[in-house]
Amino acid sequence: MSAIEKALYNIQKFQILSLFTSNSATKNVSQAYAFAWEKDLFPIGHHGCDWHLPHEESFKISKAEVDELGDFLDGIEREGKTITFYQLEDHYGVRNGSSWERMDLVFACRYFRLNGWFTEEFWKGMVGHSDCPSESHSILRDYEPRDVYFE
Repeated sequence: MSAIEKALYNIQKFQILSLFTSNSATKNVSQAYAFAWEKDLFPIGHHGCDWHLPHEESFKISKAEVDELGDFLDGIEREGKTITFYQLEDHYGVRNGSSWERMDLVFACRYFRLNGWFTEEFWKGMVGHSDCPSESHSILRDYEPRDVYFE
């Protein structure tokens, strides 16, 4: 990515996070959309705005990765099953040098939950017990303006 593309991406990211954290804005950005931008995750579930589309190549966690993970989790839930976070890591080979890192999976899953995708029972089956790393418990948390730091 060129320096200009990176600069434009960062300006857009700043504007979205600024709007999300603004106390004076009359319209706001959703938790999920702001979270995706903060974590550099392509926001696949937002078709009402297209601010992210020109920056597809700039996101660390790509559209293809987010799409594939969403499809994989959707298939599990449609079968009435659940998956633990450690099983999810094993599926993607996180400890064997895959393109996925633990925190990227946490961010993607939290983004899906913030979007209201999958049931709370599904998420609790993934991280509501001891068969998961402590970092993954953040999947169950909301994302608030106070969570954004401009440092």
